[in-house]
Amino acid sequence: MHIERIILQNFRSFGPEGQSIAVDPDLTTLVGANGAGKTVLMQALQRMFGISNEQRTIRRQDFHIPSLEAEIPSKRTLTLEAIVAFPELNDEDGDHSVIPDFFHHMSVTDEGGKLKCRLRLDAEWEDDGSIDGYITSQFRAVTTWGEPEEGDFCNVRPADRSRIQLIYVPATRCAVSQVSAFLKGRLWKAINWSEQVRASFTQKATELNESFEGENAISTVTEKLTERWQELHSAGTDSTPKFRPVDLRFEEFVRKVEVLLHPDESGRDRSIDELSDGQSSLFHIAMTSATLDVEIEILAQPESEDFLGADLPLPSLTILALEEPENNLAPYYLSRITSQISSLAHGLRAQAVLSSHSPSILARIQPKQVRHFRLATESNTTVVRQLTLPDEENEAAKYIQQAVRAYPELYFAKVVVLGEGASEEVILPAISEAMGVPIDKSFVAMVPLGGRHVNHMWRLLTDLQIPFITLLDLDWGRHGGGWGRIKNAVAKLIEYGVAPGEIFGQYLNPLGYQHNLAAFDTCPAPDWTNIRSWVNALRRYDVYFSSPLDIDYSMLKAFPDQYRVAPDESSNGPSMRGDPSSAVMGDEGNPEFYAGDVLDLRWYRYLFLGRGKPSTHIRVLGTIPSDQLAQYAPEELRALVQSIHVALQS
Repeated sequence: MHIERIILQNFRSFGPEGQSIAVDPDLTTLVGANGAGKTVLMQALQRMFGISNEQRTIRRQDFHIPSLEAEIPSKRTLTLEAIVAFPELNDEDGDHSVIPDFFHHMSVTDEGGKLKCRLRLDAEWEDDGSIDGYITSQFRAVTTWGEPEEGDFCNVRPADRSRIQLIYVPATRCAVSQVSAFLKGRLWKAINWSEQVRASFTQKATELNESFEGENAISTVTEKLTERWQELHSAGTDSTPKFRPVDLRFEEFVRKVEVLLHPDESGRDRSIDELSDGQSSLFHIAMTSATLDVEIEILAQPESEDFLGADLPLPSLTILALEEPENNLAPYYLSRITSQISSLAHGLRAQAVLSSHSPSILARIQPKQVRHFRLATESNTTVVRQLTLPDEENEAAKYIQQAVRAYPELYFAKVVVLGEGASEEVILPAISEAMGVPIDKSFVAMVPLGGRHVNHMWRLLTDLQIPFITLLDLDWGRHGGGWGRIKNAVAKLIEYGVAPGEIFGQYLNPLGYQHNLAAFDTCPAPDWTNIRSWVNALRRYDVYFSSPLDIDYSMLKAFPDQYRVAPDESSNGPSMRGDPSSAVMGDEGNPEFYAGDVLDLRWYRYLFLGRGKPSTHIRVLGTIPSDQLAQYAPEELRALVQSIHVALQS
């Protein structure tokens, strides 16, 4: 069994329209900017399934306050709902024992005929004149799949509610407090201590106490204290003080057990309160995971006598909520943490939810497990989206998933620039900085896609409501370039959802836009005037082209004096022998388009085909003053930076 969906309405940053958030059966990762509502979801899970009264208590601040509220109303309400699914029931040989009987009694059938359980927490705040007001809440099961009426609820007993528990691991973690909580918890209390251990403890503790009391110094101190105490306290009880190093009550003794780590640098034991912040954080996570491991093992072996089963009402489902695992930790620890959490959640009795701001950890998460949180500025409410990925298991789906994992910065970006490759990642930040639009400081993510499957990335970013700009190579003169690149961009825009009539206007073929696309194949390849017209027209969709060839050629043409320099004294520059056209344009290209630019093609071949493009740009950009870079950079790149600036301002 697992929670497959959480619905929040009027809870903190979630407004009256409500949000339905799909939860992965194993691991769900919450990403988004600070204050977007990730912690709010974890608080909602605590209110429903927390393991303490403090976690379950509804507070006044839990009730959503609309941003445009003029005056405080006399009442507020909130609703939290969890939909529990039972995939085990689809397998006749599945482990049905994980599903408690009471879930069967309260289950309903969804549209697909599958059994689900709707658990709902309703709360109401009423202004009764006190500071916090009067709050009432009800935790019930909904006995219908549709919109419930008054008779479609049944109460859930606290014991049944506890069959689902939330273990919350906060962003600030402490190993000492976690061990202390473990020693006070039900698992430690339910250990079936053997009589041998109890008898050995009593014997050894008694011997130690007697030896301790037999010390002359201790006897002297005890004698003097007794005299002074009895002078002040004359009652018949509590008349004789004793110094006792070991409490003879076994239960108190095991509650004071200390965890030590061996060895330290000197080969001795180290107390966990001496750990660094990062080590303490790791130990907190490990202690939590180990506790869940033991609970799962007990459930798998109910006949074991190691624990007192009657004293250990274990949950049927445990949700591990881990907030910002990257805190105080080096990035390479994150793969270990995600691996450990995933192994815990990969089963019938556990799920995990983690929130993160770290691109390092998101690179280790499957894109389908990501939920993107955004705070809508107009309503000041949280909006949650899943990533829109291609449904088919084809090359496009795999490519986009790999791109998302390789560039997780896009989750936190205010603007995303989809480029061709590594050159754009070097050139655009430099030009932006020179023009006063610093990319890194403004949360602009660079994602080099090579122009492939951009329509899927457009759709994904649109659903996440992250503005994006695309920069492609025009490749005029190369095979498939020029009109071919324009045709492909137009086709991708239509696949993305732009109406063909909006693109072609009065020239839209009445037989279908496919005929317009086919017409690109018959356009004269040298017709630079019309190509340029289409290049400019596509900018209204934030699609830019490095023209006429690519961004490397554009920079070479814009700054010839800086680029036409050998990189070091041992280099002689480009060879003046042979025709560079085939190397630059390819065997099926049209080098005649660049008949007057043979020297530029020689330098292009020398700088960008015989050595790394990024290293060349890094070297040259360091020699160009910022004011010249801002003034003389290729026009299409300056226009793109202006578009970034507009997107950031809006």
